[in-house]
Amino acid sequence: MRRGRKKAGGLAILAATVVLAESFMGLGIAFGEPEAGEVTRVWDFEDGDQGWVYDDSWAGDSYQGEGSCEYDADKGMLRLKLDYSRNVNNSYSQTGICLAEEDGIDYSSYKVLNFDLYYDPTAFTTGQLSVKAFSNNIFGDQSCRVMETPAEDVDGLKLVNLSLSCDEKYTQREKPGKLMLLLIGEYTDYHGDIWLDNITLSNVKKEKFLVESTVLAKTETVISGGEDGLEVNGVSFDYEKELKLADPNAEPSVAALYQYLKAVGEAEAALYGHMEDTVLKAGASNLSDSDTEDMTGSLAAVVGMDCGGLFGGFASKYNERHPGSRLPDTNEGNIKAAALFSNEAIDRGAIITLSSHMPNFSGTVKLEGNFANSYDGFDFTPADSYVLTGNCANQILPGGAFHEAYRAHLDVIADYVKQVKGPVLFRPLHENTGSWFWWGKAFCDAETYKSLYKYTVEYLRDERNVHNLLYLYGPGSEAANLAEYEERYPGDEYVDLVGFDTYDNNPAPDSEGYTFLQSFENTVKLTDAFAKEHGKLMAVTETGMSPMQAGGIPEMGNRRPEWYTEVLDIMTKPEYDCCYFMLWSNYARSGGYYTPFVVEKRAGGKLFGHELLDSFIASYNNKKSIFAEDQAQVMKDILVGSFEKAELLPYGQITGYITEPVAGERILEERILFARLNQEVSGAEFRLEGGGDQIVVSAELEGKQAEAVLDKGTLEKLGEAADGKIGLYVDGEKLQEIRVIYNVAPRTDDPLLIDDFESYAGLMNLLLDSWSSNKDSGCELTISLSDEVRYDGEYALKFDYMETRNGWAGCEFPKEADWSGCDALQFWVKPDGNNQKTVVQISTAGGGSYEAYLQEYPEYASATGPMLVTMPFGEFQDKNGKGRLSPEAAADVSGFGLWVNAIGDSPAIDENGEVRGVLYYDDIKAVASGKTAPEFAVMEHEEKDGAIRDAEGGGSEPGNGADAGTEPMGSISMTKYLLPLVSGVIALVAAACAAALVMERKKR
Repeated sequence: MRRGRKKAGGLAILAATVVLAESFMGLGIAFGEPEAGEVTRVWDFEDGDQGWVYDDSWAGDSYQGEGSCEYDADKGMLRLKLDYSRNVNNSYSQTGICLAEEDGIDYSSYKVLNFDLYYDPTAFTTGQLSVKAFSNNIFGDQSCRVMETPAEDVDGLKLVNLSLSCDEKYTQREKPGKLMLLLIGEYTDYHGDIWLDNITLSNVKKEKFLVESTVLAKTETVISGGEDGLEVNGVSFDYEKELKLADPNAEPSVAALYQYLKAVGEAEAALYGHMEDTVLKAGASNLSDSDTEDMTGSLAAVVGMDCGGLFGGFASKYNERHPGSRLPDTNEGNIKAAALFSNEAIDRGAIITLSSHMPNFSGTVKLEGNFANSYDGFDFTPADSYVLTGNCANQILPGGAFHEAYRAHLDVIADYVKQVKGPVLFRPLHENTGSWFWWGKAFCDAETYKSLYKYTVEYLRDERNVHNLLYLYGPGSEAANLAEYEERYPGDEYVDLVGFDTYDNNPAPDSEGYTFLQSFENTVKLTDAFAKEHGKLMAVTETGMSPMQAGGIPEMGNRRPEWYTEVLDIMTKPEYDCCYFMLWSNYARSGGYYTPFVVEKRAGGKLFGHELLDSFIASYNNKKSIFAEDQAQVMKDILVGSFEKAELLPYGQITGYITEPVAGERILEERILFARLNQEVSGAEFRLEGGGDQIVVSAELEGKQAEAVLDKGTLEKLGEAADGKIGLYVDGEKLQEIRVIYNVAPRTDDPLLIDDFESYAGLMNLLLDSWSSNKDSGCELTISLSDEVRYDGEYALKFDYMETRNGWAGCEFPKEADWSGCDALQFWVKPDGNNQKTVVQISTAGGGSYEAYLQEYPEYASATGPMLVTMPFGEFQDKNGKGRLSPEAAADVSGFGLWVNAIGDSPAIDENGEVRGVLYYDDIKAVASGKTAPEFAVMEHEEKDGAIRDAEGGGSEPGNGADAGTEPMGSISMTKYLLPLVSGVIALVAAACAAALVMERKKR
């Protein structure tokens, strides 16, 4: 998942103060007069600064502006003079004020810190301010995003009332000597004054946006199971007696869990899942360890875990919850703690599912020395799963540069799972149909992804002898049909359950053209059909409402309160066999959350907390939802072996895949060929195709591995072939075929050129290796080469889209370059007149995503004729608030994208709620133009010598002489085109920052 830096490994995210500080939208607002019994300590600044002083001791290099704190007698407030303009490119620029008391500050009587903050809306043009408090452990990692908090206009200023809860575990035992209020600039140029007033510690949590529940939690779900069947709400379902699992030696509990999930899917019910349900939470820490339990009295039926950060921070969290525990803060200790947390959830009736936001192993550092565990010998921290450079996915299969590091990370998974006392639903390499992780569609082709998934299963199952896993395949929701869903599917022999991830980024009323639930059901229907066709379980592996930029739901103003029940009703329709769904993590109240939460339990069973409490409790009470307590007895039966044991049938067919070379590789010299087989065979061969010829090379076999040599003589016979192939065959049957390039050297890279579409020689497979497409559920996008409508040369890009009312689609091109010497992007485009949101995007290292919207310019709006656009870098604004594309940012370009977002109320939307159109792009490059304003040079529609001319008759030439456009494709020498390095497509886009990348492409 990508929401709010969605899942970088549980407590690793919780421990990342910066991530959480950047992820919050408004805590509650304090208001009203003191209540009876309220105890307060107030700094009202009626008579001076009352001990508060300016403190930039934590600023470091992050804040370089001037700063001061003084008493404003005219306003009776504390005034701060701040200047973040020197740090506008910083995501975290920190300064602050503090109060120091020699005897320490006594928090034992207090529950909350409230204060008023006034800011000047004219003092900044970009970015955001956040505020957090530090006083040892009293306030944890809470923060408030100032400009996103509801504000009152007061004499030209904006007044926000902010509130930070005191952690009652620490108020009774800590007496810190200092209270700091930290003001954090996030890509902002704020230069001006800020006033603080009425800083108040109180024992009463008065929060304007929280509510008291009116619905009591009382489940209506009734589940019971015998050894040969399951009864759900009075309806019986038989257990499958014969199963085919990815692990034919799976433990009996794994087979029993499969039987149970199969029966649940057939019932009109579904298990409720929640990521890190017992590890992270948004609600009060003095209640239970689970927001789900706070609301319902039960844990989630499916509890998610993630090991991407090697479970960092789990040992300290476990020790904190279990006085007397002394787990070491080591990899081994954290893995053990994660397993202990999992076992506690299992004991209470939950099922564990595991994902891994694996680090980008191209950045992993191998350490010197001898280590007891393989993973201790690597530093995985330099690059996480959102770092997209380094060609990682194509270098981690056996023989690859990063294979050893990848195996070490798989050992983390093996060591964790072996300590879990029950079956685990393992979902590796998820959301691969998007391009926000290094294993995504833009960074490895379908065959490489399948091979990577297969190897992952084989290593855990066959080499580490892990036999308590069910294997899940969880792509995104992009597939529009069964063929698209199957494109990257690893195969029936390696998968037990199929699903999809999808998030609702605009949960709005139907009256506003809301379409998510229809798209959601379409994807449920498609995935369910695929599951039934392939004999697999089916689930919604991730979902949730996520309108916030940082991911999750807001504290107030949720516009679709019945969402939880609405999605439940869809998944549990009798025609679908969905067995579970999972909402994403509640990182913290200040860090993004996907379910409501509770801050206080009150008399009569009433709860005080998030405004969607009643909505969530109603979905819990619904008899179609299954939580951990509902299934607790069945889970005990599964673990002790009370089920009638199913017979596990093996997959008999021979399968195999090529590990060297990887798909898309350019072969210019002698090369060893390797493949892995699922069983020993008497003979295997590689079939090589190039230039219309096929050459068969027999393989030498050693166990389940096949090896052969592609020697120099054979390579010469294959000739120049941009569309070469290597097939793996056993007994005349093709097991796998990958595409490669024979004897075609890469052309010299032009750092300023994105693409002129001339280097593909008209071959679609090469275009699609370089440009990756992505789209919203229910939308369609086809990119191709156009030899009819074009600017200069023989080809342009054709961008053919169909989008739903709120849909989006786009394509991306990885590019690492320094454009600091340029000042504009120039490209040729032929609009379609639909005037949808037409996005041109420049990505930079460190998560920058700078966008210009063509439909906002009158010269482009509603136009249909071709034009040459010169767009100054200053027109590109970062969607995450970093401001305009500066020369400094342009020095570290990492990628490029073209997108179209449908505008729901546009006249181009047809009666079916869809918009269709075709755009053409060509000759996309950075230039030193000297221009400060956009230029749209209109071109003539007529073509001359195969190229569209500009209105003055000058402009583009055919490029290769009069005969270039008539040369038969069959006689074109590939060296003439010097095709771009196809395998280099993988990994040149920069990593996105923790909160933003996770969400953006799903929000499109």
